[in-house]
Amino acid sequence: MPSEQTGSDREIAGFVQRWYDLLSEHAPVEELLPFVADRGLVMAFPERTLYSHADFRDWYTAVGEAYSDQSHTVEEVTAHEDGTRVDVDVTVVWTAKSTADGAVSSFRIKQKWQLERPAPGARPLIVDYRVGEPAAI
Repeated sequence: MPSEQTGSDREIAGFVQRWYDLLSEHAPVEELLPFVADRGLVMAFPERTLYSHADFRDWYTAVGEAYSDQSHTVEEVTAHEDGTRVDVDVTVVWTAKSTADGAVSSFRIKQKWQLERPAPGARPLIVDYRVGEPAAI
């Protein structure tokens, strides 16, 4: 019998889904920055590690120039909340078209996130975001 999601689990799953919806829409960076801590941030991607909003802006611009028609399909979200910290495991399928040659690629990627709440019950922020090795599908 599947376990019921708690309100916190639904909130975190919604947070993750909204993040990926914004990435898929290639929303303005200003819509993504409220999800990400500016201080104490570590976002480790295969190509680069980001430590601030400025780093995120640069990375987001570069990815937007390198790929079009991006989509992110969330397959799994597992969260464990302990006080103001939330550890999250995410599996996402990323599909994108290279602007250089038009090739379309899809990858399944496992990620580990750590979210922090500025105060109990407050909206979380991404403080640690580790992208695993992409697996072509």
